[in-house]
Amino acid sequence: MVRQQKATLDKLLSWVRLLQRKLRRKGENRMGGVSNSSKKEMLKEVIRQLHAGASPQEVKERFKQVLEGVSPLEIAKIEQELISEGLPREEIQRLCDVHMAVFREQLERQKLDVPLGHPVNILMEEHKAMLQIAGKLGDVVNKLQQISDVNRVGDEIRLLEHIAEDFRDSEKHYLREENALFPVLERHGITEPPAIMWTEHNQIREKKKQLNSRLEKYGAINFSDFKKQLSEVANALNGLLSSHFFKENNILFPTALKVVTSQEWSDMRKEFDEIG
Repeated sequence: MVRQQKATLDKLLSWVRLLQRKLRRKGENRMGGVSNSSKKEMLKEVIRQLHAGASPQEVKERFKQVLEGVSPLEIAKIEQELISEGLPREEIQRLCDVHMAVFREQLERQKLDVPLGHPVNILMEEHKAMLQIAGKLGDVVNKLQQISDVNRVGDEIRLLEHIAEDFRDSEKHYLREENALFPVLERHGITEPPAIMWTEHNQIREKKKQLNSRLEKYGAINFSDFKKQLSEVANALNGLLSSHFFKENNILFPTALKVVTSQEWSDMRKEFDEIG
């Protein structure tokens, strides 16, 4: 297996070096980069190789060098094209965090400038609020781990119940995206990124249900088991939210700002208000 992965990696690196030499000889895009079409093909090939078994850690640095300056819209379109060419959506989603790890530094340089009250501003502020809730959840769960007497956790359980309620109230955020933003993106031909994000919404919903279920079991199961199960759910939910919001803030929303019209944003804001 190790030999097979090394052979795959060697093949990938040889392909990248060959393509880079060809591009330099052709002198494409004399501003110092690579043409958009070549960037796209290089990214698609690297992603294919990652999905074929090449080690993400080994190719990460090469991935960055080849794709320096790639935009969120390019990434969204590339993943969409790969799916249309036959790569399963589930595979793209499975390695989505690998893609983000590769692009994170580049994407974080691109700051969004949207006014207060703009739909993207509203969604990003809601992301911040939910990450704060997730942070509180982690803090309370960590404190709970230090307590051995089940009779001394009343305050912590009440805090956890309030946190779970806050997560339930956050459902409107996902409805805003699914019912207002995603359909507009789809009308502009951006179909796969919203579909992947919707799948992650359902994963988040499942984790929130598990949180509620664990809290309902308090007092009915062994206290050590309760703490372990609660910690597992809290860690999973925290990681999922952080990863999901990064993708939306740095890929989905910048893509939307490139393709959605002013009138569509205005109409979308009205839909946001109707959702509540």
